[in-house]
Amino acid sequence: MPLNPVRRVNLAHDISAQLSQAIVAGDFPAGAVLSEPMLAKRLGVSRAPVREALIELETRGMVEFDERGRSRVPSLTHDDLVDILGIRIALEPRAASLAARRADPLAFIDLERNLDAMRAARTPTELARLDTAFHSGIVRASGSRRLHLCWNVVEHQVDLWLAQMQSRVDALCHQLRDTTVAAHAAMFETIRSGDALRAEELARKHLTDWLGVLPGTPVV
Repeated sequence: MPLNPVRRVNLAHDISAQLSQAIVAGDFPAGAVLSEPMLAKRLGVSRAPVREALIELETRGMVEFDERGRSRVPSLTHDDLVDILGIRIALEPRAASLAARRADPLAFIDLERNLDAMRAARTPTELARLDTAFHSGIVRASGSRRLHLCWNVVEHQVDLWLAQMQSRVDALCHQLRDTTVAAHAAMFETIRSGDALRAEELARKHLTDWLGVLPGTPVV
């Protein structure tokens, strides 16, 4: 995905948005060095807004700085992935339960469109983007402002996690797509039915099943 010259308004925000998309797309894979001079040249800006954007991405967990101030894309470890899943397990079942009680018809339309798009997804990157969007939709449908604030913090970590997980299992894209769509469809139908307890159970199972994909981690 090419980086494009950015407008002079909200430079750092525009740069961080482009870099975030490029990282998730795999243009800057795990461990890739993010050279400020290189990025500034490609984006057609000075180094100052690039530095500001990288600092913003660090707060989201999508960039890390070493002791010399150089930045790179984090290489998520097994423990990182388990930790991110633990946070999701704490948040998303509650969101699914609330969504089953509170979601309005517009939320169901958006979730159903997401499922249709996911069924047609052909690449791990596209699948990962739609996956995160589905879970974001459930959190929004919960109607809980505090849950949404918490999700905003972890969402970027989920993007990075899915991007790095999907890149490791590229050959299984279609299998992953079918498995993910089936799990999402079951959650969607349960939330739409209003069964809050079952929605919470399915959301938790969907996430704990991921632990079985991580080598050396038992499903809990």
